[in-house]
Parts: sequence; C-alpha cells; structure tokens
Amino acid sequence: MDEDTVNLSDSDEAKASVSRLLKAIEGWATKESQKGELELTALAAALASGLISFHDFTSKDCRNSRNLIGAVARVKQHIEKEHKKFDSEIDKMHIKFAQEMEELDLKIIRDRKEFKLYLISLIYAEEYNKLKNSVTNIYETLDAKANYEQGAGGPGKDTSPS
Repeated sequence: MDEDTVNLSDSDEAKASVSRLLKAIEGWATKESQKGELELTALAAALASGLISFHDFTSKDCRNSRNLIGAVARVKQHIEKEHKKFDSEIDKMHIKFAQEMEELDLKIIRDRKEFKLYLISLIYAEEYNKLKNSVTNIYETLDAKANYEQGAGGPGKDTSPS
C-alpha cells in the first residue's frame, strides 16, 4: 500500500461507528447491571462469553466508558458474592459429610437428597468461579486501560494504537 491508500478501518467514520457501538454496549451493560441477582448472573455469563472483545478497547475508549466499568464492577461484586456463598456451603457440607462418613463407617450416605444438593452446589460453585474469573479479567482490562497514562505522552494522552 502506498501513502494515498485509505485504510477504511482507520477512517474517522469507522472510529465514530466504534464509539457509538461502545456507547450502546455501555448503555446495555449499565441497564442490565441494575437488575436482580439472576439477571446479574446472566449478564456475567454474557460478558464472559467472549462475544465482546474487551481487550480491543483503547485506553481512550475505557476512559470515556466509566459507566461500563461501573457495570462490570457491579457484576464482578455479585459473582464474587455468589461464589463465596456456594464455596461456603460446600465447606459446610464437606464437614457434615466427613462426619457422616465416619459415623457410617464409609457406608453410603443415607440422605440422598442432601447429597444431591451437595453435588448441585459443587456445580454452581464451579460455574460461579469461572464467571468470577472471566468478569474479573474483563474489569481489570477495562480499568487498567481507563487509567493508562504513558510517561512520554503525559497525563491523559492516549498514544496507544487504536
């Protein structure tokens, strides 16, 4: 390509379109993050799906999207709380089942319903752990880019490639 060749992806119009898309994502995430616990978990799953490539956002995009960072922070907090809750339940059940196993001399646990709940909690704990890790990574990426300042560029100057 020579100097006269236009790269459409770098045009002002393309950049403006990306900015509008980011604002739409920010509005959607902000609204979703203000809903109930089930919807917060669903939002975490949507964010963690990889459909939105958060690592491609520029530092400038992130600085201009504080509401998106706030929404991700709310989701992150919810997912951490849920993970902690299920992790705590598992710990309690481990103690109980260890006692039962001793009492039953390693025989089959009598209360199958309770053991089934234990298995379900294990599954949920693992799911929330995956979501927590993914949403934490997204939050840290957005937050780091939003606060990025390059020494040579000076405060607030975004000299990173778009």
